[in-house]
Amino acid sequence: MADLSYLWQTFHTFGRPFILINYQYIQNISAEITMIQRKLADNLNWTLLHVLIAICEEGSISAAADRLNITQSAVSQNLKKLEEQLENQLVIRNTKPLELTPIGRYCLQVAQTIFTEITSIEAMKGSNLHLLEGNIKLLVVSRLHNPKYNNFLVYFKKKYPNITLDLTVKSSMDILNDLKQKNPAIGICLAKHTSDTLNQKILFNQRYYLYCGYHHPLFSVKELSISNILEENFIAFNSEAIGDVLSPIALFKEAHDFTGHVSAYTNNLDELVRLIYTGYGIGALPDKFVAATHLASKLRRLPPKDGIADIPVYIFWHKHRNLSAIESKFIEEIIDFDISF
Repeated sequence: MADLSYLWQTFHTFGRPFILINYQYIQNISAEITMIQRKLADNLNWTLLHVLIAICEEGSISAAADRLNITQSAVSQNLKKLEEQLENQLVIRNTKPLELTPIGRYCLQVAQTIFTEITSIEAMKGSNLHLLEGNIKLLVVSRLHNPKYNNFLVYFKKKYPNITLDLTVKSSMDILNDLKQKNPAIGICLAKHTSDTLNQKILFNQRYYLYCGYHHPLFSVKELSISNILEENFIAFNSEAIGDVLSPIALFKEAHDFTGHVSAYTNNLDELVRLIYTGYGIGALPDKFVAATHLASKLRRLPPKDGIADIPVYIFWHKHRNLSAIESKFIEEIIDFDISF
């Protein structure tokens, strides 16, 4: 259950005393979840749950309104109606981006499950879909955190139950090199430049923000502006060099006259989080990845509030390699599904 796993992560952060003190809190949450389950079963309103999904995925009321093509007032009213119906606060409104309460996280989990079931209904209409079978080799860059991508994989599995995915995690550079050799595979990764030999379609953008960690002096400073961080040391990705896939991060630092030196390099997101948390310096991270890490509460987002760079994630396949029917179907489906934020 989502809320208890959240508390279990908190236990690892704060230790046994926290769990002892908050045992009654766990019982209360469990009772509230049971109540929520009854209310959702008796008074389910998909429109309200859909609004909750949009708010969470977009991070704000205004962005959710743009996505749903309704007014901000309508989004707020739908959220309030859902909270009144469930007799619980679901969203903490004075945070940027908006954060969910424990009950809100549980409702989001339920809503996302319902969403995948609804999208699979259309998938079950085709009478010959079960005839498509075989293996699709996917080369995928690590740490892609996108709820819509997860929803797509659920949808694709239900629509094509006899297709097997053979998934290998590699660096973006290795993926592109493999595809250029006409290896029978589809790639999902980052790229700085277009290729003459590869087809590509953008799937979604990862928005990068600057962060400091719990052990960094800036973590406890109440008010911060970008001028406060210009002299701070940086932890950098190996691929931030000019011309590489994460070069927009380096270009931002250069354009804003950051003068701190690089205190550490890494090619791994998990290690970058570790170094930021332990105070080696500030660093840039994709916001969806931070939200999913167990150290999220120990990382502080820094100015500018709108982030520093959008890094696109693409799907690639070779222009001159004949795709199998199931490869073509996978590419067609993921593009049509639209997993962009």
